[in-house]
Amino acid sequence: MSIERKAISALKWATVAKLVTQIASWAGTLVVVRLLTPQDYGLMAKVAVVCAIAGAVAEFGLGAAIVRSVDMPREELRKICGVSQLFGAGMTTALFAMAPLLALLFQEPRLAWPIAGASLQIMVGAVAIVPGALATRDLSFRLLSKIEMVAGITSIVATLLLALAGEGVWALVLGTLFGAVVRSAALLKFGENVWPIFSARGVGEHLKFGFTLATNRVSSFIVVQSDVLIGSAFLSTTEIGQYSVALQLATLPMTKVMGTINQITMPAVAQQQGDLPHLRKTVLNSLGFISLIAFPVLWGISAVAPEIILVLLGSKWWHAVPALVILPLVIPVRMVCSVLFTISLALGNRQLDLRNTFVTFALIPSGFFVGAHWGLVGLCSAWLVSMPLTYAFIVPAVLRFIGLRWLEIAAECGPPAIAAAAMYAAIWSLRPTLAGQPSAAVLSALVAAGALVYVAVMALVSRRHLISARSFARLVLGKGAPKTV
Repeated sequence: MSIERKAISALKWATVAKLVTQIASWAGTLVVVRLLTPQDYGLMAKVAVVCAIAGAVAEFGLGAAIVRSVDMPREELRKICGVSQLFGAGMTTALFAMAPLLALLFQEPRLAWPIAGASLQIMVGAVAIVPGALATRDLSFRLLSKIEMVAGITSIVATLLLALAGEGVWALVLGTLFGAVVRSAALLKFGENVWPIFSARGVGEHLKFGFTLATNRVSSFIVVQSDVLIGSAFLSTTEIGQYSVALQLATLPMTKVMGTINQITMPAVAQQQGDLPHLRKTVLNSLGFISLIAFPVLWGISAVAPEIILVLLGSKWWHAVPALVILPLVIPVRMVCSVLFTISLALGNRQLDLRNTFVTFALIPSGFFVGAHWGLVGLCSAWLVSMPLTYAFIVPAVLRFIGLRWLEIAAECGPPAIAAAAMYAAIWSLRPTLAGQPSAAVLSALVAAGALVYVAVMALVSRRHLISARSFARLVLGKGAPKTV
């Protein structure tokens, strides 16, 4: 099977898995959000920050090192397996021991035991790094998608049952842990088994690549999570909970869709490095498709934020509305740039990736520090300033490395942005005429009107995008011959 067909098949299975998992996840999450409080989510946001950073350190980029090495010898695989398990066990032990100190640093005594419990996820994940990476390298997303579906559904069911039992923040901690256990167990059972060798001799090059990638990921996690780290010094735990739920809603399309796309892109690009013109064309087509979906969905969430909060989450989350209005506005840009960064890394430019990490590390947390002085709205607004400023510094070099121009990117991303802006204006203009109607009816009317305006404007400014999207959908459904990744 050609790499194009394998990538399309991978995307198809991954999309189905994400769709099924998200239907189950959000059905359960909407109930869980109503059962728990903003304070519970505030505590979990702080736990998640700590575990995300520690997990990135423990993983050490070893999974990506396997993905990019198509013909890695078996002995090297076994050594990487051993190293990854040692890193995972060491980080879990360290985080468990440091939990009381971290709770003290956050000035939140209730954090100690949740952090200690959540630290077990790191060791659980470490034992399955190698089989997961091998499946990703081989684009075996049929297997991975089934595993992700089962793990995701297990997590939300466990979280829901614990929330119904009144377990508070522990419902979120243990639900996530149960999902991680199921995922790792399934990978060990159905993936390729590799017995560990606890030695690093002969895998120095892979460790160097992993170190570069781990530095990037840890820095990225610190940057992305610095909103909670810095915001915790200025905002209450309840406000952090409101912020985290709004951010979860705002970034859901990015975390779910882009996680899948980047996971597929890395091995697909690594296997097509010899045909750069074709690769550049593929990248542009991908950016156009992502923009066509991302701009209306994310800006649509922003436009109907008040109705989303009232209908889906309830009135106790009303103070999260400003956050949900602001945060989605910058996410489409992040999604587009995420693809470019993944392409650059897959082509092997570690030095540029590291440089970009340092620039990001310097600018974005600074924005959060300034914005947090103005409370929840200031923290959210920092995204609108610091993120575009950062990309203005780092994206030009990435484009030069890939061989793309700004005008090419604008031609793919500009029309969806223009149509989404018109949609946004239409929604805000229509809202006053619906005053006094039930929130659910208002939400339905605004979404329908916004969708009609978006499609109409797109048909005027760029029918090419709509035709390409239809062709891509037919391709994913197996009704057309693959032309691009």
